[in-house]
Amino acid sequence: MNEFLSTMAKEDRLTYELSMLYKQWGYKEYRMAKFEEYSFYSDNRDFLSSNNILAFNNSDGRLMALKPDITLSIVKNAKLTDALTKLYYNESVFRMTESSNDFKEIKQTGVEVLGKIDSYLITEVLSLAAKSLKTIDSNFILSVSHMAFIPSLLAEMKISENAKKELITCIKGKNLHDLNNICKRCGVDDSKTELLSKLANINGKLLQTLPELISLASNDEMKKACDELEYIATALSSSDIADKLYIDLSVLSNIEYYNGIIFQGYVEKAPKAVLSGGRYDKLAAKLRENTQAIGFAVYLDNLNLYYRQEKEFDSDILILFNSDGGGVSLHSLVESFIEKGFSVRVEHNIPEGYKAKNIYSFDNGVLREVTSC
Repeated sequence: MNEFLSTMAKEDRLTYELSMLYKQWGYKEYRMAKFEEYSFYSDNRDFLSSNNILAFNNSDGRLMALKPDITLSIVKNAKLTDALTKLYYNESVFRMTESSNDFKEIKQTGVEVLGKIDSYLITEVLSLAAKSLKTIDSNFILSVSHMAFIPSLLAEMKISENAKKELITCIKGKNLHDLNNICKRCGVDDSKTELLSKLANINGKLLQTLPELISLASNDEMKKACDELEYIATALSSSDIADKLYIDLSVLSNIEYYNGIIFQGYVEKAPKAVLSGGRYDKLAAKLRENTQAIGFAVYLDNLNLYYRQEKEFDSDILILFNSDGGGVSLHSLVESFIEKGFSVRVEHNIPEGYKAKNIYSFDNGVLREVTSC
């Protein structure tokens, strides 16, 4: 099996390995239709990463859309019971790319949990996110944030929504100079400006940074969030992913939909986040009453570019066959090699650039070694 996986493209191998990981943790595969009614995505456009939706008219005249998002479809359509709904998926979304302004199919895998979310489940999902990153590359970082900190502090400030948006832009870019200027312009109290700057600048390993974060907690929301982060840090302290968990409060998501823990994952060779997730009770409750939810997505597109896999050989055996006779015996020979676990290609001539461990000729029922590589 390992030899077979080693021949697969990075994206395909990860799809298999991550599926096995999620199954081991008791998650059930969820399959969904490729289309939803356009109005469903249009009504929840603020949740989408792009305002562009690929739409078409169905045969019955309804305006349909190719899925731009997986989470929305799962929350809307998944069957809920008194037990937790723990799902994983391997699906494609269709989004417009920034570089080409054209729609692209993007493959994703991920997990979603719907039901009563507690500290253990948050820890489990974070652990699975870290293990997913480790499957891609052992050199990874999972940046963890919490919506109880900066959004709750901004809510205490008597400033306009536009000013809050400006501050969030500064925080995401860690632009503390402009942050201080905006606060001064808006008449924000110096103590709150200083606290906002300190929170925005926090970035370090979870276990090492948590004491500083606890000392800065200035309201009940922040203190409750610190308790949650402390639970996570304690639960994962002895795991092999503990040193890969970082606190970075500049990681922020849409406050209309997300609450609680949020996170992004990075691997060494990719220039952007390859994983993102968080708790989204606000979105879940909008679509399904009294529902809590948490999950993440792994973006598999472009990983083949960042993790090119150079194959030493295209096949184990190449058989050159130029005779009209012996078809039956040649077919039996090829099958016997394949049954033994070898990969075999039969050709009349060696394809340009083709590399095989062993090359043979087959003529009149006789197999002869031509050369070895």
